[in-house]
Amino acid sequence: MIRRAYEATQFSPAAQPDIGAIPDAGEGIEGLTEVFRCFLTGSAGLASPGMMGHMDTAPHPAAAFTDALVSAVNNNLLFRELAPFASRVEEMVIGDIGARLGLSAEWAGTFASGGSIANLTALFAAVGGFGDVDKRAQCALFLPECAHVSIRKSAAVLGIAASQVHVVSGDALGRADLSSLRTALRASGARRKVVVGILGSTVHGAVEDIQGLAEISRAHDAWLHVDAIHGGALAFSHRHRELLRGLDSADSVAVGPQKWLYVPRVSSIVWVKDRDRFDRELSVELPYSATGEAHRGRWGLQGSRRADAVTLWAVLRYVGARAVGDQVDRTIDLAGDFWRMLSSDRFLEPTHVPDLNLLCFRYRDNDENAMRLAHQTLGAYGAPWVSLSRWREQLILRSVLLSPSTNETHLARLIESLHRASS
Repeated sequence: MIRRAYEATQFSPAAQPDIGAIPDAGEGIEGLTEVFRCFLTGSAGLASPGMMGHMDTAPHPAAAFTDALVSAVNNNLLFRELAPFASRVEEMVIGDIGARLGLSAEWAGTFASGGSIANLTALFAAVGGFGDVDKRAQCALFLPECAHVSIRKSAAVLGIAASQVHVVSGDALGRADLSSLRTALRASGARRKVVVGILGSTVHGAVEDIQGLAEISRAHDAWLHVDAIHGGALAFSHRHRELLRGLDSADSVAVGPQKWLYVPRVSSIVWVKDRDRFDRELSVELPYSATGEAHRGRWGLQGSRRADAVTLWAVLRYVGARAVGDQVDRTIDLAGDFWRMLSSDRFLEPTHVPDLNLLCFRYRDNDENAMRLAHQTLGAYGAPWVSLSRWREQLILRSVLLSPSTNETHLARLIESLHRASS
C-alpha cells in the first residue's frame, strides 16, 4: 500500500470511494485494508511528478517509515524522561540546521507543529512572551503584502488590534519597500514594534532583503522575525546561500522542513536570538516532572509534541546534506528553465522572475474565464497540475516545483495541456 502511494501517476483522484458508517462490530484486517484502499484511491497524488501546484510533496520513503516508528514508540517531547533520545536528536538538529542557516551559537530554538504555530510562537516571543501581557495593546506589527496569512492570524491571537497591523507597500511581488518601512517605523508610537520579513512567499516564492530589513529594524528598536518556512531549505543550498544574508541579524526565524525537506507535515523549527531571551520569553515551569532535567516541553506554546526531529534526522542521514542541497538547487534551476520556456511561448507568459522554485504565469491575453476553464482540465489522466491563485485581484496560475521526479518534459506537457485547453 505504501509503495502504491509513491507510484501515483496523476495528482487528481479519478473518483471518490464510498466512506461508509462506523461499524458496530470490528472488521479486522479486512476493514483496515479497505480503509487503506479507499484512502489511496480518493487522495491527491502528491508523489506524482505532475503535482506542481502547492508547497506540498510526498515525503521521502525514509521519512514515512521513520514516522511510523515514531508513532509506534509515541515518545512525548514534553518531558525528557518520556523522550530521552528524541530530546537529544531535537537539540542536535536545531543546532545543526541553525548553523547551516548562518545563525550564531547564541540562538536557541524549539520544534513546533507546522509553520503557523512556528510563526505564532516567534511573534509571541516578539511581543513579550509570557510576560507583559497587559501591554499587548501597545504593540505594532509591520509586514509586507506577501506575508503568509498565518502572520495576520497570529496578530489576532496575540491581541494586536487590526489598526496596529501595518502592511508596508512594496514591489510587484509584495516585498516591502525599505524606505516605506523606515517611514512607517519612524511614525509609529508603539511601545513594541515587530517587523516581519519573508524568505520564500507563498504565492511567488519571493525573497526579501533580510539584511536591509535587519538594519532598519535595529535602527528603530524593532524586533525582526523572518518567516523562512519555505525558504529555510536554502540552509542546504550550494549556490543560493546569498539569499540568507542578514539572517543572523534578525531576532527570530521560523523554518518548515515539511515544505522542501521532504518530511511529513507538520514539522517546523523556530529560533530566537539570545538564549537568555529565548528562555525568558518562551519558558514555563513544568511541575509535573521535578527531575531538574532540561525538558524540551518547557519552551514554546505547545505541551505534548511528537518526535518530529527524529523523522527529519532520519531523512538527512539517509540522503545526506549534499544531496539535499543538490535537490534544492535543481528545483530552483528548473523554475528558471520554466521561466525561459514561458517567456518564449505564444500563449502563456510568466508574471515574474523566480527567486526560488515557484513561478506564476497566465495567458498573455489575461482572459480569466479561459484560465478557470483551463485549470479545470488539468490533473486528469496523468496531466500535470498547477494551482489557481489570486494576486492583487488578478487570477494567475501558480507552479511549485518540488518533486525530485519533475523535469522539463513535465513542464512541456503542462504547457501543451494549457494550449489545448485554450483552443
